[in-house]
Amino acid sequence: MAIKTISIKGTDSSDIAAQAKEALKGFDVKFLLFFASSFYDDTNPIAELAAAFPDSRIMGSSSHSEYCNSGYTDHSVSIMAMDQDSVEDTCIQVVENIDQTVELQDVAKDMEAHFGGKDEIFNNFDKYVGIVLFESGAKAEEIFMDRLGTATDILFVGGSSSAAENNISKVYANGKSYANAAVLAILKTVRGYDVLKTQSACVMSERRLAVTKSDLHNRILYEFDGKPCGEVYAEVLGVSTEEIPNYFVSNPLGIVADGEIFVRTFNQIQEGGITLHCGIPEGSEINVLKIGDIVSDTRQALDNTITYQPAGVINFNCLYRTFEMLNKKLTDDYCALWGRYPSIGFSTGGEAFLGHINETSTVLIIK
Repeated sequence: MAIKTISIKGTDSSDIAAQAKEALKGFDVKFLLFFASSFYDDTNPIAELAAAFPDSRIMGSSSHSEYCNSGYTDHSVSIMAMDQDSVEDTCIQVVENIDQTVELQDVAKDMEAHFGGKDEIFNNFDKYVGIVLFESGAKAEEIFMDRLGTATDILFVGGSSSAAENNISKVYANGKSYANAAVLAILKTVRGYDVLKTQSACVMSERRLAVTKSDLHNRILYEFDGKPCGEVYAEVLGVSTEEIPNYFVSNPLGIVADGEIFVRTFNQIQEGGITLHCGIPEGSEINVLKIGDIVSDTRQALDNTITYQPAGVINFNCLYRTFEMLNKKLTDDYCALWGRYPSIGFSTGGEAFLGHINETSTVLIIK
């Protein structure tokens, strides 16, 4: 078996690590990815897991709620362990202070050099894939992903940390926890990988709205077509401006490029504008979307892409999608789709796929 996935609940991080060590006894773990309820952060899950698996490269994120195989849980830790049969080599780097200007050329160059440089990667491009985990409190994903795409041709997918009721948001690597940071990993897979993105959203209105005033850094939208964005959004929906907060999740915004939808969701009204979970730069054109059937859309996306038995599947699933499924009691049906594969996932504070998006499921499939 090349990949094992486990879900654990424990009294603290020491208990979690002990249970994981027992569950993975006899399995030669080369790379370990984990999503841990922020409930465990006070007891340092990364340090305990690093002590339990000293010969493994480890990365992870805090989470609001977790997925593992066919189960949805909270106050748990979901773990994916990979051995030499699934991932030949892994390089992990931490980039700190991401709320400031960060240059990623040297980081990317150092990571690529770990595998022998650009020529090795170019000649085996179908084997190399990146995972990125952001500490969401930094609110720096948009610019970071843009610079990462400039620094390397390797595709990075992933998500932003989330938190349970204690509101602690962290990412983990190198035996340490980090805020205001991103953890990057490049995996050299043995049999390759696939990536898919499904957002269960479609265009509600063909009217394209030009973003004429926004604050990208603080993720505030002020104007569409030179008018207050709330007024225009209400006009498209056919509701009053007082009602629009009721539609933020069911009718997000979307940047549509070559038929692909990249979702941006309003958060809350503030004086003069509306905050977003993902910023939108001035000059962008957006459509108002509507959310469809998450279970049906996810089933179709998985079935169209995974036409083989994968070694493992990682699901970066937006927290808003989790809330929607909880409200509609769809989690059992949704999780049954993932139970067909060894899989883990968590409810993210945003997803990474050619940029920063939300209300989306971004999926990495290890063949």
